Formats: sequence, structure tokens, C-alpha cells
Amino acid sequence: MTPIRHAKTPWHILFLPHAKTCLAALTLNEDLDNASLTAFYGTLAISAFSLSGLSQSQMWLTQGTAYKQQALKHAKLMLTTAYDIPKVSKYKSTMIALLTMVYVSMFSVDREQTEYFFLETERLIRLRGLKRKKSRKVRLLHHCYAFERFFYESTFTGGMNSQQRYYFRRSIESSGLAQYSRDDLSFRLRGWENLDQEMMEVKSQEDGENDLHLERPGIFSATLYPEIFGVPESWVQLLSLVIRLGREKDIAESHDLPNPLTLKDFSSRAKAIERRINNLERPGQAQLDEHLSNMLDAMYQALSIYFYRRVYDMEASMLQQKVIAVRDCLWRCADPTVLHASAGFIWAAFIAACEADDRELQMSFSKWFKDSAQRSGLSSFRETLARIERIWREKRCGNGISATWLNLMRIDASFTVG
Repeated sequence: MTPIRHAKTPWHILFLPHAKTCLAALTLNEDLDNASLTAFYGTLAISAFSLSGLSQSQMWLTQGTAYKQQALKHAKLMLTTAYDIPKVSKYKSTMIALLTMVYVSMFSVDREQTEYFFLETERLIRLRGLKRKKSRKVRLLHHCYAFERFFYESTFTGGMNSQQRYYFRRSIESSGLAQYSRDDLSFRLRGWENLDQEMMEVKSQEDGENDLHLERPGIFSATLYPEIFGVPESWVQLLSLVIRLGREKDIAESHDLPNPLTLKDFSSRAKAIERRINNLERPGQAQLDEHLSNMLDAMYQALSIYFYRRVYDMEASMLQQKVIAVRDCLWRCADPTVLHASAGFIWAAFIAACEADDRELQMSFSKWFKDSAQRSGLSSFRETLARIERIWREKRCGNGISATWLNLMRIDASFTVG
């Protein structure tokens, strides 16, 4: 979940202590609320799924499925009272429970449940989290949600106005609490006059904390992304902008929503974002160890690849040097004793591997995914590799026109990223 190896990550100070407290209470036959039970059984499910992959044991897979069903049962009960006044469960407990279910759904490669729990988590934050004074622990949890959400949205090609998303958006808007959000609820692109200038403006504490999906360019010095994930907020900000620009492109092509960008506006915004990506500064090397530096290099190159595929739909042959750079970085930081796999790794590997043309290059990515699956025990690595291999097959068998992850995800709802 994070490449950082210190003892102050959200999982060290929030998730695991919470699970241990639940275990102690259950051992003493104490009653727990549904939020605590959701987090407890969800944590057991993640562990069992990992052990199943590590040992290839059907027993652990069966146990993980059973724990997941227990977690889902308590999550459903938890959500029936999540917004009651007086509150039934503490905000942090409910957030830990929902985030745990996000991780369970991702690691078991259940895209429908992943979508649902991301939307539920967003609703909880917007209705109960943004209007409050945020403690450090609450901010850690908000960062955990947003970081994973960006990766999810980057490869989401479903309808932004789907019935489920429309329902969640309307429930937030009708609550009267949407006023606390500093970003739009639908991942649309915000207008700006000078992106370079706005990226250098300092955000207020309220704007920095309540711009949940980083719609507004700017600097927020209190960000926790570097501390939790080793990634500067400027990188996450640009990923958010590319996602939004890609959505505007889809809207203009499909005529699905009103007020699409004009070609002139789209072109000027694309050039501004491209310039910011190409000039994105790395953190000082003195602040990073060698392995974290390699991971960041992989993510920087992958962001560039993602931009050129998502916005310009550039031919893969023009991206090969960036693809090779990502592959080299992944292998340089593949030492399992130093750096653990995380969301940033699997995303960068997917974005780059999909564009790999050379057979030898493809095989090196394939080995990286297989080794990562073996080390982590998580099926998301194997499932993602299966999708990448399908793209490679389509490229070899056809003319390659539709053999991109973007087009395959658009035409086949079953094509998902782990």
C-alpha cells in the first residue's frame, strides 16, 4: 500500500492498531459496532487473500472469501446508520472501515464493489469530513482515499453520469454540505488563465484540505502525500488534471454532457499540462534513497506516457523510450527487502507495459508482474498482467488500431485493471 518503510504510515498508526483493538475486544466477548467489525474482517480478508497467493492454498482463498462476506455484511449494516444523529460510529472508525473495503475490493479484483466503496467513501468525506476541523489522523485517511481514487479514475472509462454516480452526486448536493467541497463533484476540468502561474500559488489551509480531488492548481505545503507515499503533491495534481482533460475529451466526442471544451480551449489546456509534466521537478536527491528515487522516476515517466495516450492518443512507437525507462526503474527498485510494491508501482507498470512493442521488452514487464505477484500474494498483479497480455495479443493479431488499454476498456466492460 505504500513504498515508505517507516513506522508512522497510516497502516502502522491507524489500521493495524484498530484491528488489534478489535481482536482484544472480541477475545473478551465485548460488543463492537459494525464499523469496527467491517475493518476487522476486511483486514483478515486481505491477509488471507495474500496468504492464498503466496502459498497457492485453496484453504486460504476460501477463508479470505468468508472473511470478505463477513466484512460486507457489517459494512451494509454500518452504512444504514452512517449519517444518523447522534452518530453511531466515530468518523475515523467509519473511514477506516470503508477504506479497508476499498482495499479488499481492489485486491480481490472486484471492480463493481471497488466503484461502490470509492463512492461511499467520497460521500462520507464530503458529508462528515470536510466541514470539520481535521486532525492529522483524519487527514491521513483522506489522503489514503484520494491517492487510490486517482489511480482508479485514471483507467475508468465508464459513464461519468451513470445511475450510481448520479445517485451519489445528488445525495451530496441535496444534503446542503457540498458547499464545503473546493472541487467539482464530477471530475470536470476547471478553467484557468495561466496554469504555470496558478501552480505556483499557495493554497489556504481550507482550500488545501477540502480540494479533495485536487481540482485547483497550487501549492499546499501541509500535504501528506510525500510522507505517506513518497510522491510530491505536484505529481498527483498533474495526474488529476490529465484525468480531467481526458474526461473533457470524452464529453466532446460523445456529446454526453453539456458545455464541452472548444477545440481551442482543449488545445491550450493540453499544451499547458504537457509543459508542466515535462518540467515537473523531482524532489532533491538528498531527500530520497536510491530505491525511492527509482520509483519516482518510474511514476514520472508513466505520467508522461499516460498523458500522451489519454489526451493525444499517440502511437506506441513514439513512446518506447519512456516505456524502457519505466521498465528499467521498476527493475532497479525491485528488491523486496528494501521497497514493497504499492499502488504507484502497479499503475506505472500497467501504463508503460501496455505500450511496449518489443517482444523482449514485453517479457521483462511480464516477469516483473509475476515476481510481484509471487512476493505479495495479491491477485491484482496477475489479473493486471492478464489484461496487458491481451493487449499484446491484439497488437500481434490485428493492425493494432484498437489494441490500447483505453479502447479495450471502452468496448469491453470486463476489461479491468487490478
